[in-house]
Amino acid sequence: MSRLKAGRYVLLQHYLMNVSANEIKLSFSEIESIIKESLPASAYKYPAWWGNTERSQKHAVTWLHAGYKIKEINFGNYVIFIKAEVVESKVSFKVDHSNQAKVVENTEASYIEKISNKLMEAQAFLNNEEVDAFSKIEVIEQFELLKGLRRILGNVDNDMSFLGCLLIKEFLQSRHDFPELNMALKAQGSPGLDIDEMTVDGKRVIGELKTTYPYKENDLGAQQKNSFLKDFDKLQRNDAEYKYFFLTEQHTFDIVCAKYLNHLQGVYIVLLPDAIEDSKWINSV
Repeated sequence: MSRLKAGRYVLLQHYLMNVSANEIKLSFSEIESIIKESLPASAYKYPAWWGNTERSQKHAVTWLHAGYKIKEINFGNYVIFIKAEVVESKVSFKVDHSNQAKVVENTEASYIEKISNKLMEAQAFLNNEEVDAFSKIEVIEQFELLKGLRRILGNVDNDMSFLGCLLIKEFLQSRHDFPELNMALKAQGSPGLDIDEMTVDGKRVIGELKTTYPYKENDLGAQQKNSFLKDFDKLQRNDAEYKYFFLTEQHTFDIVCAKYLNHLQGVYIVLLPDAIEDSKWINSV
């Protein structure tokens, strides 16, 4: 039996190595329960992600080294693994796209519409409040006004991240050929990589996005630095042909390029939206 070497999917490999059935049918949610994290967006969209070859997809060792191959995929529903010994070495697996559209419940357009509605509601709220007299009203009234505004705006950081992802989409589509890019597929703030996509020729493209403005004049704040280092580590731990670290603030871009390049070997550092039009805002390490 092969030793475990499936990286982040080692728990799935361990699971497969400890069953004896010729065929195993696992739902996407069951797989995510086994590995204790979400599958990347690419796994929900591209047959290439489930390819039965280590050469193009290194994570394929998860099932190949456990003695299985992929027999069938129904996107968003299930995957069927079959013992390699009962099929030809070059198995041709079945792919069902019928459920794929259901996976993308929140489209980019609907997400933007939600942001638009939120801004219009906030504008109406402020128009009905005595904002100009804010400094003159009682503290309890000040508190209630800001609480009401916060309730309307919700998590603005997630909205910023989503719009940042749309900028990433425009940038990536100018450099790579993708069968589809839907930035509403992955919930903002959810675990995993911000960007994890597959090109039409089977190349993996990953990326992390920061919309942060530095807390210090010449460096990141302590909490910011910790968050950035975690993202750097994610990019280094994952195998991909193309790796990107996206930033939306020039000051942050300058600090990262000046102080943190040693953490970003093999990664393109990109300032958005500037890099869409001008490649000088792309720093490759």
